[in-house]
Amino acid sequence: MDHTEAVDQYAVEKYLLEELSPEARAAFEEHYFGCEECATDLRAAAVFIAQARKELARPTFVTVAEPKSKGKLFSFPSLLQPMFAVPAMAAMLLIIGFQNIVTFPHLEQQVAQVAQPRILPSITLVDGQSRGAEIRTVVAKAHESFLLSVDVPGDNRYSGYLCSLYSPSGKMVWQLQIPPSQVADSVPIQVPADTTDAGQNTLLIQGVTSDPQKSAPVDIVRYRFLLQIH
Repeated sequence: MDHTEAVDQYAVEKYLLEELSPEARAAFEEHYFGCEECATDLRAAAVFIAQARKELARPTFVTVAEPKSKGKLFSFPSLLQPMFAVPAMAAMLLIIGFQNIVTFPHLEQQVAQVAQPRILPSITLVDGQSRGAEIRTVVAKAHESFLLSVDVPGDNRYSGYLCSLYSPSGKMVWQLQIPPSQVADSVPIQVPADTTDAGQNTLLIQGVTSDPQKSAPVDIVRYRFLLQIH
């Protein structure tokens, strides 16, 4: 499990609430031991939940409702009795508190990182990288992005271009359509490091005709680069 999967699956919350399967729990434990953000979120949430449980364990005043008439097994006003209202309010406060302590600060941190200008690690892929050419290396941080500056050979036969990234295992991880107007210069592509794996990745550029249903994309150039993640 990587950090993106942990966030998307609410692994911190489910881990504390014991809602993860044994396999998912083991994968998350292996992840958060090396992830400072998840470890911090987990500690903060654990402290908050422990304190909330102490509050819920305190004795509460419970009133006994007047006998109800036969045939009336339940009524909405009974929800407002202290025996129902106190646990419900405590649960609501627990959810709000967890959002304020863990979820919202985490989102604010992510937004702040995106809003700040940054210099991304980058490489330039040009000339089709003929056989025997040196494979270029880009070093990226986990959970961040790197930049590919890609040379797309223009051809009037094509109405557009298709860019596909393949991981070291050969699995296609994403595709990107490139309009002809973009290929006059090198095309900058920002790639989240978490979308692929470390190792030799392949970027395939294909030409697309005006009627893709009649003609399959045509391979133009295939770039290879080495991705290192730390």
